[in-house]
This record gives sequence, C-alpha cells and structure tokens, in this order.
Amino acid sequence: MGLATARPGASFIGSGATAEAIAAKDWSATSLGEPEQWPQSLRVALELCLHSAFPMVIFWGRDLSLLYNDAYHAFLTDKHPRALGQPAREVWPEIWDVIGPMLHGVLADGKATRSEDLQLHLMRNGRREEGYFTFSYSPIPDDDGTVGGVFCPVVETTERVIGERRLRTLRDLTALGRAETDADACRTAVDALSADAFDLPFVLIYCFDERRSRATLVAASGVAAGRRASPMEIRFGEETEDIWGLAKVAGREAGRTELRELGEEFGDLPKGEWSSPPTEAALVPIVLPGEDRPAAAMIAAVSPRKRWDSAYSYFFDRVAAKIGSAMCDARVYAAERKRAEEIRSREAALRRTEAELREAQRLGRIGSWRWSGRIDDGGDASEHLSSIFGLDPAIPLPSFAQQKGLLYAPDVWKRLNAAMQKTLQTGRGFDLDLPARRADGASIWITIRAEAVRDESGEIVGLRSTVQDITERRQAQEQVELLMHEVTHRAKNLLTVVRAVARQTARKDSPANFAELFDQRIAALGASHDLLVQNDWRGVDLHEMTRSQLAHFRDLFGSRIRVDGRAVMVRPAAAQALGMALHELATNAGKYGALSSDEGMVRISFGVQREDGAPWFVMAWRESGGPPVIPPERPGFGQMVIVQMAKHALGGDVALDYAPTGVVWEIRAPLENVIETTGGDA
Repeated sequence: MGLATARPGASFIGSGATAEAIAAKDWSATSLGEPEQWPQSLRVALELCLHSAFPMVIFWGRDLSLLYNDAYHAFLTDKHPRALGQPAREVWPEIWDVIGPMLHGVLADGKATRSEDLQLHLMRNGRREEGYFTFSYSPIPDDDGTVGGVFCPVVETTERVIGERRLRTLRDLTALGRAETDADACRTAVDALSADAFDLPFVLIYCFDERRSRATLVAASGVAAGRRASPMEIRFGEETEDIWGLAKVAGREAGRTELRELGEEFGDLPKGEWSSPPTEAALVPIVLPGEDRPAAAMIAAVSPRKRWDSAYSYFFDRVAAKIGSAMCDARVYAAERKRAEEIRSREAALRRTEAELREAQRLGRIGSWRWSGRIDDGGDASEHLSSIFGLDPAIPLPSFAQQKGLLYAPDVWKRLNAAMQKTLQTGRGFDLDLPARRADGASIWITIRAEAVRDESGEIVGLRSTVQDITERRQAQEQVELLMHEVTHRAKNLLTVVRAVARQTARKDSPANFAELFDQRIAALGASHDLLVQNDWRGVDLHEMTRSQLAHFRDLFGSRIRVDGRAVMVRPAAAQALGMALHELATNAGKYGALSSDEGMVRISFGVQREDGAPWFVMAWRESGGPPVIPPERPGFGQMVIVQMAKHALGGDVALDYAPTGVVWEIRAPLENVIETTGGDA
C-alpha cells in the first residue's frame, strides 16, 4: 500500500494509477474543489473504492462528478484520465438518458437501485458499442446527513449476454423441423434468425445451381427481395452485376468467411434493432456435410454496435453449419439417390453434434436426464450428469426413490418430486435451484430445468431435463453478498461515531470552537481508522496507535511521555474508542495538565491481569509534575469520550480521578473485548 502525493493537502492512500492521477490533478477548477475540503464520507468511500480490485465508481455532488478506481478503466478506455472529476453527463452523454434519471433518483430519495444485464451502448475508443452491465447505485451520506453522492460497483456482462443470445439462436436452428427442399430449409432457418436482429440486422441466402453459374435468392430477413442489395438472381459472367462477389464464393473449394464493407452502392440498408445501418457484412459459404464446395452462401450483416472478432466469426460459421445440415436433411428427404452417401453425411453430422453437445455439457457443467415417471426408475442420464453427482457413469443411476437421502435431502427430494409430478400431470415444465450432495457427501447446488415428454398421440409418457452444477456461482454470489454486508456494516458504524462526535461537540460550543474541536476529534478518529485500514481491519498495534494519537507531542516520547506495555493488537471497535480517549486525554494534558508545563510527565501503561482465573485488559494514564488539578465544574464531551464511550465500547469499567497531583484515568475490560488473541493471553 503506497501513498500517492502531488502537493501538500492532496494525499490519498492507494498504489494504483488512478490514485496517482487523483493526487496529481488540479481540483480547483472542478465542482469538487480541493481534496482537503472534501467531506469525510466522500474520502472514506473513495478510499474503499481505490483499494478494491472490483470496478467501482463514485458520482458526487449535484454535478455527479466521477471518481473511480483502476478496474473502472476498462469501461472508460480513452476517456481516462480526463473523465476524472468531470460531471457524469459529460463523461457518459451517450447513455445519460438511461443512467441520469436513475442517479438523480438515488440523490432525491436515498434509495439504492440494482440493475442486472442492463443494455447500455457506450462510446469506447471512438465507437459506440453494445454493452450489458450489472450494477447497483447506493446513496453515500454527506457529512450533514443528506445524500451527497452515489456509490456504484459494476461488472460488465456483455460477453455472457451476447453469448447466451447467440446460443439461443443456434438452439433454435437446431430445433427446426424437417424441410422438403433446399429453399424451404433456408427460409425456415432465416425465419429463426430474424428473431436475433441484434446480431443479424439482415440476412440473405443465395443457392447455387449445380454448374455454379447462377445464384438465386431463396430467403431474406430484414431486407425486401429485389432491392439493390438483394437482387433476385445473379448470373455469373453475364451483364448482371455481381454486387456481392458470389462467383468467387461458388467456385471456392474450401469455405472461408469474407468481410465486406457496405458502401453507397448497396443503397439504403435496414437497421435491424439499431438506430443506424450496418457498415459491414460477412459472406459465409454454406457447405453441406460431406461436400467440398459450398451449395449456398449466407450474407449476414454485422451489428454496427459490435466489433467483428473471432467469437462473431465462429457464431456465423456455426449458423452456416446449421443451415447446411438443414439443407442436407432436406435433400435426404427429397431424393433417394445417393442415399448411402447422404446417410453417412448425416451420421457424421450427428457425431459432430453429439461431440459438440458433450463438449457444451462439459464446459457448462450440464447433464441431461430422461425419466419415465416411475419412482422405481432411475432414468437415462448423460455421462456428465453422473460426473456432477460423483457417480460411476458405467453404472445405471439409482432409482428416483433411492436418490432420496443419497443425492437429495428428504425435504429437497420431496420438493423435487412434487414439481416433477405436477409436470407429468399438467405438461408444464419447471426450473428449480436445489441443494444436493455428491456420492462422496460433498454439498453442491444444481439448477434443474424439465419439461414433459409426449408420444405421437400427445400423451405424456415421461420427463426430460437438464441438470447444471451452479455450486461455484452460488458460492461466488454468497461471497459477494457477505462482502457487501461487511462494507455496509463498517461504514454505518463509522458514520454513527462521526454523528455522535458532531452532536456532542456542537452541543455547547460556539461555531468557531465547534469547527476547531470537531476537526481535531475527527482527525483523531481518522488516525485510528487509517491504522485499521493499513492492517485490513484486523486490528491495530496499541503502541503504534498511542504514538499516532499523541503525534503532536512526539518530541516528548521517552523523556516526559512514557509508554509501558507489551506489543498487542487491539480489535477495530476498541481501537476507535481508545484512540478517541487518548486524544481527549492528551488535549486536556496539553491545555491544563502535565504537558502544559515544562516539567510535567505522563505515564501510559497497559497489559493483562487475571482476576478469578479470567484475563482482563487494563490500561492507565497517569499525570504528574504539572499544575495543580482543578476538577471541571460540569462534565463535557471529553469526559463523555474517556468515560462513557470507552466503557460502552469495551464493555468494562472506567475510573477518572482529578487528583491534585495529576489526572489519573484507568480502564479495565474483558480481554476478548479489546485484544486480538491467537489462542493465548496477550
């Protein structure tokens, strides 16, 4: 952990590029002003943000100015570092119509929001791109109790959302019914592809004749047939303009996807789901299984909001492969000639499909299961389903009745059985997240998606389902929730102390006195907080904390200030209370007590004592050699801190004696309330 410093008063704890940029920036020209004037709540939130490896951003003030950490750079790209301190409306004008009302809503009512897979089209590296994000907007209280800003952890889910969308498209293609001709197969496929106008703003499929001298448009989606970009027929080598260059595709032996720029010669093009037309299209050969040359070509527009990459290319290749398989099936049903060859092609295609399915099941941790509905039947399961439950794939699954207690707890089995029986009765499928256990006893979480199986007459004869292992996702979700609860808890505790300090300080002091005393007390609280942060909230060394709270008397240590005691680590809650108490005692000693003269001394001691066999923490502050002590006429905030606050925080007893020879303060508390122990006494 480093300290990035640009000039006096502008220092931030952090070691990343953003921390250095914040420290180096001239903030005087921004609405946030100089960092030393920033509210304490903002500084605390910013410190949490800078130390997180998770992308986080803070929107502060009426302008919702941006502060963020290194991980957030992935969303800003070339907008960093100029986005630092700038109003959110200027940083994100392209999505302000979406996030602006959400942010102002949090400022207005103080209620947090959560968005999952929200579509936001960001301008990144000079191009507006399709994006999806999961994030939350949480209010950050200002020091006066109002909402001062918004805290936002965010994760980009673009690749997953787009991947799932493309997988649905491929699944829909796989589920197509039988076609009688090539043209029917292509039209049916294009009808399915039209549902994904995000990835495919328009699609054209041209089939080649046997001599590959002509291309005929057989299917189109998103664009009407017969237009400039979609001629009904192209005769190669004749006067007909081959605007797409399909002659080269038809004569090519090995299939290879080509990318074409869409200029003015293609005329007005459809936009699909976007506000602007595509600028690129892919020419994808459609090669039937078992053949060398393409039988057709698919012209598919590339989304104007997504860059062409290997994943996009793979998606188009798989679409073409699915269409090729559909055309192959159509030829099998349309003619009996070349029957043996076509059967081999179908078997090869089936093997590839099964291999892809097994690979998809392995990568997605998904198994499949088909069940007759009889409780004494174990059903038919895929190899990966046995792997999920730690069973031997060579041995049939235990019957569903035997799975009770073996794979599912009785109450979970009862819930699953009820869902399956309902599906067998009504035909409606179900989707359940359930706890389960492997054969070795290890606990897991699974998602079961099931539907009814019907025979040719429509009667329900069983059930089929997929079973996905979601253990890691579930554990990750629980971990994120735990961390968010912990951050919220600590922030609330700190803000509670700050509010108490403010109320007590302002109760009887003038405004000028309040400002000085409040600043000093917050600084004392901040010193303890800094030490806790440096130690990842695992505690604070008591010697180090004492020197930190008495830093303005550092030249007196060893001569007029003595600290006796073994090195011990104080718990976070105790550290804040003891730190505030030491600050108040030192302030009083410097104004009226032993440290206000040239000869007075202060002795601070701490350690562990046993009473009735139980360990107790004891600490004392003893002054001597100073002016005669005059007890205060009435107790003030300082006395409340060193007596009541310390007593409440440590759960012990506090004694304060205004002896004429010097103030004596003692505290005793159960050891486990104060000191971090590792198995023995400190």
